[in-house]
Amino acid sequence: MTIQPFGLIEMAVKELIEAKYEPAEGKVGGDLSYDGTSDLYVWIGLIPGGGSADQIEGTWAVDIDCFGTSYGEAMTHALALEAMLLTPGGHVTPTMRVDSVFENSAPAEAIWEDDGVFRISGTYVFSARRSG
Repeated sequence: MTIQPFGLIEMAVKELIEAKYEPAEGKVGGDLSYDGTSDLYVWIGLIPGGGSADQIEGTWAVDIDCFGTSYGEAMTHALALEAMLLTPGGHVTPTMRVDSVFENSAPAEAIWEDDGVFRISGTYVFSARRSG
């Protein structure tokens, strides 16, 4: 698997999650090779066709998956991220200003090949513009 560098949108969502959800600090990325050694890993993936990957202006869709070593742990983090993302009032990071976030699909267990790893996946639609 080749790890692709994050685009602007993924970097902006990473900044938002790490700034607003302390347990995720340093545990957010775009690499799907989680091995179960950490209590939490948050994967971010821009959905193809879900918005322009090279600019932060408009509306785009992102998959946000929480990985953990137990179902309860992974779901707890996924629900906490859901609550943070859907809090009204917008979010501002050094890269973007989020005007609104909508939930396209609620956090739910997703298939993962390792029985000792639990994956909870949700899809969110962001309406945002460049900050500043």
